[in-house]
Amino acid sequence: MSWRDAVPAALRMLLQRDEHVDPHLELLRLGAEHPDVAAEDITVTLVLDGALVTGTVISTEAWERLHLARLGEQDYDLRRVAKEALAHLDDAVEQGRRRRGPDRRFLHLRDVTVRSGQSAYALPTWRGPVAAVGGWTLGGPGRG
Repeated sequence: MSWRDAVPAALRMLLQRDEHVDPHLELLRLGAEHPDVAAEDITVTLVLDGALVTGTVISTEAWERLHLARLGEQDYDLRRVAKEALAHLDDAVEQGRRRRGPDRRFLHLRDVTVRSGQSAYALPTWRGPVAAVGGWTLGGPGRG
């Protein structure tokens, strides 16, 4: 497979008529999810309820890996439960019973900064609903 295999999915995104989905933001999410598209190290700034969220777009799989690692730092047993549940889903996929793909409702970021008013907070990861994004741009905010 090559990056060309992602073109039909990208075309579907651009031609869709769903007024609740920004096709260009969806292309960024799709690029992070598609294994043959080198959509790595793409930084975005999102506007959500007046706050700015800046980070690097990552795949659902990468977010899950980072999330499980952090969850293990907080509660090892809960991490084991979550990891085992995900493993069962993955086994079902391998046996053809179920398809576990990325959830289009969410965008995943790493190395995140959330800015609200004069405050800024660093977060290792972020998962948020695409529908909550009021606006966005490539890159991070500049110093003014």
